[in-house]
Amino acid sequence: MTTRGLPVLFVDDEPDNVELFKMQLDGVFELRTASSGDQALDILAREDIGVVLTDERMPGMTGIELLARAAERWPYTVRAIVSAYSDSPRLLQAINRGHVHEYIVKPWEKTELAKCIERCLKFAERLRALAEQANMGEVHAREIGEKYDTAHPVGEHSGLKEVVTLARRAAQSDVTVLITGKTGTGKELVARLVHDASPRARRPFVCVNCAGLAEGVLESELFGHEMGAFTGAHRLRKGRFELAHSGTIFLDEIGEVSPKLQALLLRVLQDKTLERVGGSSSIRVDVRVLAATHRDLRQLVKEGKFREDLYFRLAVVQLRVPELRERPADVRALVQHFLVKHGARSGKIATLNADVYECLEAYSWPGNVRELENMVQRALAMAEGPELTVEDFMSDLGDPRATAGAGLSDSASLDDDLKEERRRRILDALSRCDGNQSQAARLLGMPRRTLVERLREYGVTRKRKLDIR
Repeated sequence: MTTRGLPVLFVDDEPDNVELFKMQLDGVFELRTASSGDQALDILAREDIGVVLTDERMPGMTGIELLARAAERWPYTVRAIVSAYSDSPRLLQAINRGHVHEYIVKPWEKTELAKCIERCLKFAERLRALAEQANMGEVHAREIGEKYDTAHPVGEHSGLKEVVTLARRAAQSDVTVLITGKTGTGKELVARLVHDASPRARRPFVCVNCAGLAEGVLESELFGHEMGAFTGAHRLRKGRFELAHSGTIFLDEIGEVSPKLQALLLRVLQDKTLERVGGSSSIRVDVRVLAATHRDLRQLVKEGKFREDLYFRLAVVQLRVPELRERPADVRALVQHFLVKHGARSGKIATLNADVYECLEAYSWPGNVRELENMVQRALAMAEGPELTVEDFMSDLGDPRATAGAGLSDSASLDDDLKEERRRRILDALSRCDGNQSQAARLLGMPRRTLVERLREYGVTRKRKLDIR
């Protein structure tokens, strides 16, 4: 696949905008145009489009809705949007979800628009090149990223290197692996690494979050059910173990499983057989089992909350993923990785100044790698310039420089300035959202509960008029 000669599709319901676009860029790029989202989808279905650029507000299907559909069906088509508001909550949400790679603020400037399209075409070329290198066929670009992430884990700390080495070694056999570590350390990534390095790599990899489902729902999810097994069971449904046949199943948060399900899991591990809910016949499955937990299973065994025999079955090989605070030397590499990953999706090329790295390396990271990725993603979305500063990382976590500890700044006035800047941003966001706290929280990238707590600190209530001076 190549992007040479790939068309650019422009979508706008205003004929004048379409004519202006064609007048400025016809001859520079190969152009296609559409006047609605439905017409654009028809063109995308017929032709290999390199870039789709759409107006945000259109009757019927909006531009954001169009790009969300395009993201699912045509992952190699790079998606851009023309918007009058670069900081609208819906646009930021679409960027965070990976539905929008680039955006142009209207009224656009011809040179800026041409550069944006050129970047998009280069990104489309990169996506196609990755697919060819991976020899994976027509798969979602996000899946390609996951494959590359597991093939080359980010981080140079010896503790992480040891985990990666042991994971690749364990992958060569079918032994069960128990992955332990705090929430957000990357246990699923290690599980994917084991699967991708194993002889089962081209077979299914099925994930189940055991903590996210009630016992009855989880049993049906894992083992499936027969038609009529319970109210609402209108058809036979295969469970995750059957879907993972010949591949790997990853049981995340295994420490949350009930005693009844522990016994059923033990049978699968011992006999390689299961029964669907409401069924009476045994079904054989060939599945490699990986499990993960943030809890101490040995302590749960002592307390009688987890079966000892199941624990020993799961922990034939045990891998502990170190917390991010145990490997601060990895922070810089992870930040650069996330800048590229999310910068490519949002169309932003950003760098960090030295002060930011110093702050992030000294921060304790209670949320581990997941927290770091969220902070980088949020900073990219909210930053006004190409260089990210400490102020761009202020969030519901507070000022990283202050949280990191002593020695980073001896200036009380600087801390006061940062706190005042945070206050100004929060109140400004609330004002732009007409006092709607939920919308303001989404715009700022923080939980609504945290926003409410901040507003309480500032003495702002729903009944009190905003004062952002």
